[in-house]
Amino acid sequence: HAPTLRLRRPLSHLSHTNYSHLNKMPLLKIFSQQPLRVSAKDVLHPALMTIWNVPEDALKVLVLPTHEMSGNEDLYIDVRAMVKLARTKEVVDKAMSDMRDLFKSHGYTTNIRVELYDSSLQSNLPKRK
Repeated sequence: HAPTLRLRRPLSHLSHTNYSHLNKMPLLKIFSQQPLRVSAKDVLHPALMTIWNVPEDALKVLVLPTHEMSGNEDLYIDVRAMVKLARTKEVVDKAMSDMRDLFKSHGYTTNIRVELYDSSLQSNLPKRK
């Protein structure tokens, strides 16, 4: 399946906006009918940090067991990431391609979906210290 990219709003409204204080993304959800043969924490997380060019605490990787799903891919990967000027369509397409190659190197076929969101429309309740 070809990777898809959806933008909820055009990037033009971000030209004078600084969202650097809201860096708790991307969120990567991996849906699989079988347990992964590779560690999400020790193997995938570091590689995905590099692919998305984010620090360790900005990326969250969740592996979600799925009882049943349509399609013939091994994994369905849903990514939510904050809109940034640097996250152009070309950059996101490259990240999706690199993710596909990463999972392929571990023997998986994938269907990858990326949704970019405007952080001013989101809320987050951080953990208590």
